[in-house]
Amino acid sequence: MDTYDIAVVGCGPVGLALARLLGLQGLRVAAIDPNRIVCHHPRATHLDDESMRILQALGAADLEQRFLRQTGWTLRRPDGAPFLEFAHAREESEQGWRTDYQFHQPDFESRLRGLLASEENVDLWFGWTVTAIDQDSGAVSVTMANRAANRVTTLKAAYAVGSDGANSFVRQVMGAEVEDLEGTQRSLIVDIHPFRHPPALPAASGFILCEGRRPITYVPIFPPMLRFEFMLLDEDDAAALERPQAVYDALSRWIEPGSYRIMRADTYEWHARLAHGWRSGKLLLAGDAAHEMPPMLGQGMCSGLRDAANLAWKLAAVVGGTSPDSLLDTYESERAAHVRPYIVESARQANLIESFGIGESHPELAAPRTLEPLRPPLGPGLTGQPGGVAGRLSPQPRAGDGTRLDEVTGYNFVVVGKQAVPAEIADLWQRLDVSVVADAGPAVDAWLAANSATAAIVRPDRYAFAVTADAAELEAATKELARIMSPRKVSA
Repeated sequence: MDTYDIAVVGCGPVGLALARLLGLQGLRVAAIDPNRIVCHHPRATHLDDESMRILQALGAADLEQRFLRQTGWTLRRPDGAPFLEFAHAREESEQGWRTDYQFHQPDFESRLRGLLASEENVDLWFGWTVTAIDQDSGAVSVTMANRAANRVTTLKAAYAVGSDGANSFVRQVMGAEVEDLEGTQRSLIVDIHPFRHPPALPAASGFILCEGRRPITYVPIFPPMLRFEFMLLDEDDAAALERPQAVYDALSRWIEPGSYRIMRADTYEWHARLAHGWRSGKLLLAGDAAHEMPPMLGQGMCSGLRDAANLAWKLAAVVGGTSPDSLLDTYESERAAHVRPYIVESARQANLIESFGIGESHPELAAPRTLEPLRPPLGPGLTGQPGGVAGRLSPQPRAGDGTRLDEVTGYNFVVVGKQAVPAEIADLWQRLDVSVVADAGPAVDAWLAANSATAAIVRPDRYAFAVTADAAELEAATKELARIMSPRKVSA
């Protein structure tokens, strides 16, 4: 029987990211997915600047060259006239990347699968379906079937994470309750590969056409691929609308039949849901297994990547024996509170678009607005009651030579700022494997000054643990972090 530190059940983008982060920290990982090769049609299409920071930690930031830099989107009346316009910033954000990208998910997953294949301590169980999960106080037993090879096997792991999607088997085993936040919608999703880009469609921005019974969302994915989403009503016949002739008819206003390849025409039901109970003993949830949302904000996959970035370092600390098992209880408390605003807002926008489509009044056209990213704080966890900067995403500036901060610090705790501390505190930093960057550049200095601080402790997932005004506060924050992460080391 194979034995692992972590079994990752479900290896879409979230599971792949989690397995990669765990593998980079030296953990023995089983990456399990029923798909032997990558699914060839895209599901997610959008990621943001925070997701790019996570890709940096994965060693996959080079993927950006295969991402489309999205410039904005509009809401249009049935005659095509815009009534709301939103622009995305064209310069890098404080995260060191552009705020919005469109991407082709099969390429994304292929890159991450290849990175995992190069990890000696990660085993790829691709083509295996999990059929049973049992746990006791010592380990998790995962039974899997490879139907193509007519084989069944069982492996053991210290912990297992279900990143196995909205219909999560792991969540069913855990018996986690799911809260409905009232954003259920059906959409016909049509992905096409045009032989040349249609002149009638923008190449780097999207729109939502609020017409008649069926609002239409258009987004470019990555050249030349394009996506259309047709919002459906309850009485719509999905099977009829999925037929090729219906697709040709629906797209004919923009692109003529025979000038593109239909890659996908499927009906998908969106939900706004939040699971309660992301952990049950040695089983945990991540990604769509823990939360679902309509696609209006493009934050479904991004939120799952945040789960992976939050969970991986905690699992590594617990499995490595430096932190107590109770550290894992901070995972849901921090992430569920953070993801809820995204679910609520995406559901609100989906319901609003539906109301526009069935003929309710449209707002008057205003000047284009620049969209500000939604950045809610973490819930209580490492920081008892986050407030101010604590629990919020920290910036990632560039150094004078163009190097981004995370490339220097790595996926671990970091102290930034110019502040002398006693030898005892410097020793604690060393024992906690904390990177120290005294001169992180003017952007970090400005961030600290804006918060009346001289230094900050930043977590591996790039959220601020504490900002401190002087050496005494930095010393106290360091001791508090050590108490949480390694209580035995503090008392030793």
